[in-house]
Amino acid sequence: MVSLPTVVAVISCGLLLCIGYAASAADEMKAGQSVSSNAGLPAHLVKSEEGKQKDVQAIRGEVLRIEHENYFVKQYDGKEVRLHIDEMTQMTGNIGQGERIEAKVNDQNHALSIRSAP
Repeated sequence: MVSLPTVVAVISCGLLLCIGYAASAADEMKAGQSVSSNAGLPAHLVKSEEGKQKDVQAIRGEVLRIEHENYFVKQYDGKEVRLHIDEMTQMTGNIGQGERIEAKVNDQNHALSIRSAP
C-alpha cells in the first residue's frame, strides 16, 4: 500500500500544476483580448486599424431634423449632411432637433457614433 505522505505529495503537485496552468491561460486570454477587439464579428465587418482611421471623418454641427433613421445636420461651414443611424451607432446623450453634435461617420455617411457637442 502507498503511504499517506506520498499520496499527499502527488495530489499537492497536481494541484499546483493545475493552478499554474489556469493562471497562464488567463494571462494569454487577456493579452489576446487587448489585441483583437473585433473578436466575434463577421470577417466582412472587420477592417484593419489603418483602414478604419482613413475612412472615418468627424462631423460637427446642429441637428436640423430627424426622419426615421436619418439625422440631417447643418455643419458649421453651412453644408447640410445626412447621417444614417442604426442599432450599431453609439449614441451619447439625448440628441434631438436643434442640438449641437459631434459625429464620427464612415465614407457612406453612416454614423458610427454621435454625441452632444459642448
